[in-house]
Amino acid sequence: MRGKKKEKANFVYRKRLATMKTVLFRFGALIIVILAISTIVYLDRGGYEDVQDDNISPLDAVYFTVVSITTTGYGDITPVTQDARIIDTVFITFGRAAMWFVIVGTAYQFVFERYREAYMMKAIQSRLSDHIVIVGFSTTGQAAARELIALGKKKPDIVVITTDPEESQIAAEEGYVSINGDASKEKNLEDAMIGKANSLIITTGKDDTNVLITLTARYLNPGIPVISRVTDLENMKLLRKSGVEVIIAPAIASGSLMATATSRPNVVHLLEDIMTSREGMFISEREVKGEEVGSNPKKIKGMVVIGVVRKGRVMAMDELDDLRLSKGDHILFMNRK
Repeated sequence: MRGKKKEKANFVYRKRLATMKTVLFRFGALIIVILAISTIVYLDRGGYEDVQDDNISPLDAVYFTVVSITTTGYGDITPVTQDARIIDTVFITFGRAAMWFVIVGTAYQFVFERYREAYMMKAIQSRLSDHIVIVGFSTTGQAAARELIALGKKKPDIVVITTDPEESQIAAEEGYVSINGDASKEKNLEDAMIGKANSLIITTGKDDTNVLITLTARYLNPGIPVISRVTDLENMKLLRKSGVEVIIAPAIASGSLMATATSRPNVVHLLEDIMTSREGMFISEREVKGEEVGSNPKKIKGMVVIGVVRKGRVMAMDELDDLRLSKGDHILFMNRK
């Protein structure tokens, strides 16, 4: 669309578990560069002069390379031939650039990047409120995020927590706030401002992990609504005990749809349409209005009421014939995008 700006990735927060490995790799690469240049210098040792003697040893070659790329330059060993000066110009300059790349890159990783990310995290946390936290960003988590966007949620108001660095990067590139870490740890949920969150969606495929995440989230925010995936139906009672309000079993739901599709494929197409908000029909919910109190839900004009929620219990269409709406009831109705 004209005039619509592309949303930028917000933030990726990663625990630096491999920091020392990265630093060791950089310095190891630098040592290889120094040894390679020293070998080149030693092979052309006849083009260099040493103030102490005329013999350039392998150690002298390493010494000359190090003092040259560090710009120390004592001048006790100097290139005197044209070839030696070309080597000094080309390879020593490359080695000097490699050294500064390692030093500056390491300093940036240890100091500047940490301050920058800490500042960005505080800036994001300061505006997070009434947001949705999604744990896991594989197929299920991504589908949940897309549906939230279709329902009107903004991408910066969706926080993704995942242990997979690749998933974390994908979430950030798509414009969500992304935290790479374990959601069962209090620190990561606190970084996601779970205390101010509207809801928590847990999509990992491990039921024990989902229970632990729920317990941790409930400890930090006792009133947060939790929606969780379940893999083994026997674990549903454990998830409910931990505080999950809505439990979704993707395997059961998809299996039922597949079975239905064998004899009633059009029913499946309609259900798929209803289950998403991007186009066509979808199910919506709202609280009963004052003028609707005392009336029959089926007689509300301009909508098809398919259910009523009263005190946490959902009453389906077959219970609505003689029902009279009360204050605080919620109606479930069909709507068109």
